[in-house]
Amino acid sequence: MYIYVAFIVLVKFMNKSTILFLKKVSDNNNREWFNEHKAEYEQDVREPALAFIEAFQSELEKISPHFNAIAKKVGGSLMRPYRDTRFSKDKTPFKTNVGIQFRHSVGKDVHAPGF
Repeated sequence: MYIYVAFIVLVKFMNKSTILFLKKVSDNNNREWFNEHKAEYEQDVREPALAFIEAFQSELEKISPHFNAIAKKVGGSLMRPYRDTRFSKDKTPFKTNVGIQFRHSVGKDVHAPGF
């Protein structure tokens, strides 16, 4: 039930332009290209993701009041677009997906319980 609701809410916010932008990142995964298209990232990925997080908060509270949906550009539920390439053979700098994590209220880092 809750996964179905999350999917319906997500589809409402993430649209074709989100998928197309992520495909473009996959085809042009370098800093110069991303910086030239940062406004597209903001409009097609970040803003819809933050809107989804904000809208999903009420549904998340029904699952558990201990999980947080924080719609902030930095330090919230939306993961950053940059990959950690320090220990990877793949040095492409950007993720080709949208990462969102709903953390437990007692956890302050990415390793805290959440989903």
